[in-house]
Amino acid sequence: MGTESMIKFKTIGSKLLITYFIILFVAFIVMMLSYNVLSQRYFMKEAKNQMRIEGITIARTLEKSKLKKNGIGEKVVVKKELKVAGRLITSKIIVCNKDRKIIYTNWESLNREELRRIIRTKDTTLEGYITEKVPMKTPNGDIKGYVFLMMELKELEAMNEIMKTTRILSFTVAGFVAIIIGMAFQKGLTRSIKELMETMTTFSLKDFPEDFQLKTGDEIEELSLCFSSLVNKLKQYDSQQKIFLQNTSHELKTPLMSIQGYAEAIKDGIVEGQEMQESLDIIMNECQRMKKTVEEITYLTKLENFEEIFQLEEYAMMELIQSALKSIKPLADEKKIKIELEGKFDYKGFYDGDKIKRGMINILSNAIRYTKKNILIQSFTHHKYCEIYIIDDGEGFKAGEEKKIFDRFYKGNKGNTGLGLAITKAIIEGHKGEIIAYNHESKGAVFKIKVPRS
Repeated sequence: MGTESMIKFKTIGSKLLITYFIILFVAFIVMMLSYNVLSQRYFMKEAKNQMRIEGITIARTLEKSKLKKNGIGEKVVVKKELKVAGRLITSKIIVCNKDRKIIYTNWESLNREELRRIIRTKDTTLEGYITEKVPMKTPNGDIKGYVFLMMELKELEAMNEIMKTTRILSFTVAGFVAIIIGMAFQKGLTRSIKELMETMTTFSLKDFPEDFQLKTGDEIEELSLCFSSLVNKLKQYDSQQKIFLQNTSHELKTPLMSIQGYAEAIKDGIVEGQEMQESLDIIMNECQRMKKTVEEITYLTKLENFEEIFQLEEYAMMELIQSALKSIKPLADEKKIKIELEGKFDYKGFYDGDKIKRGMINILSNAIRYTKKNILIQSFTHHKYCEIYIIDDGEGFKAGEEKKIFDRFYKGNKGNTGLGLAITKAIIEGHKGEIIAYNHESKGAVFKIKVPRS
C-alpha cells in the first residue's frame, strides 16, 4: 500500500531534472536576449570608433591640401572597408569645406539634397545609418572643412545574425551536453535517496546496524545520520520500556504474593485471633503500597508523554518552598532533621504550583532518608532563571549512582518505590528546566534545580 501510494508522486530525481531544465532554458533565453542587446551596442560603438579613426586619418591627409573638387579623390587615402569585430564593412565618405560645400563623396546613390541636409545641419543622423563627423583643421588650428563617414546598420545586423546563428548552435550543443550530465547527476543523486528509502521501508529495530551511514558528503548523509540517531533513540526507548515493564511487574508481584499468601492463610484457618488481625493489616498495607505505586506509574507516564497539562501561574518561590516544607515537617521532626533556607526566595515566576511542590517534596523526602542532621536549601536568582540547591550532610552518592537516581524504579539502600525522583525530573523538564545530582565537595548529596522564571 505504501509503495503504491508513493508511485503516484513525482520522484525527487524527476523534480530536480525538471528544475534543472527550466533553469537551463531560462538562462539560455536571458543570455540570448542580453547578448543580442549588448552585442548590437558593442558593434555600433566599435563601428563609430573605427569611423572616427578613419575620419581623423582623412582629415590629417587633407590638412595641407586645398579643398577643391578637382583631384581631391586621389588625395583621399582611405580604406573603403572598415574592420569591425574582425569583419570588413564598407563605409561611405563625404568631404566638405568650411562653407559646407561637398568637395568629395563616394556615395553617388544618395540624393544630393539629402547630402546637403546632413552636412549643413547639426543633426547628422540618417535613418538606417551610423554617422561620424570629424573636423579638418589648418596648421594654425582653424577649421577648413569636415569629413563625414557613414555605415549602414544592415551590415551590422547581418553580422549580428551570423553570430546569433553561431550562438544558437553553440548553446544547443552545450545544452545537449548539459542535459546528459544532468541526467547522470540525477541518477547518482537518487541512487542514495533510493538506498535510504529502501532502508527505511525494510526497517527492523532488531536488525538495524548501529553505524548506518550513507557517505555522500551532503544533506543526504546528514539525513542518514539523523535517521540512524532516531533509530538509536528508539532502541534506547524500547530497552527502557522493557526494563520498565520488568521492574513494574516485579514491584507489583512482591506485594501481590504477600497478599495472596496471607489471604490463603486466613481462608484456610491457619492464622486466627490477633495473628489474623495482623495479617489483615499487612494485606491492607500492601494494597496501599500497590495503589501508590500504580498512581505514581500513571502520573509519571502522563508527565513523560505530555498528557498532563502544566497549569502555569505566577507564584513566589518562597510560597512553594514553604508549602513543601510544611508537608515534610512531621517526617523531619520525627528524625530530628533541621532544614535551613539560605538566599532570596521572594522572587516570582510562572510555575505549576502543585507539581513544583510535589517535586520539592520528593527531593526533600529523599534527603531526609539519607541525611544525618541538617539539610540546606540555597537559592540564586538570575535574569531569566533561578537555581535552587538542596544539600544534605549524609554519606552522598556511591560511585556512578548520581547518574542512575533519576531512572524509574532505581532505589538506593533506603529507597521507597523508586519513582519519586523520576517524577521530579519529569516535572522540572516539563517547566523547560533541568535537574542534576552530585556529591558535595565536603560530604553529602547535592540536588541542583534550574528553572526559567517565565
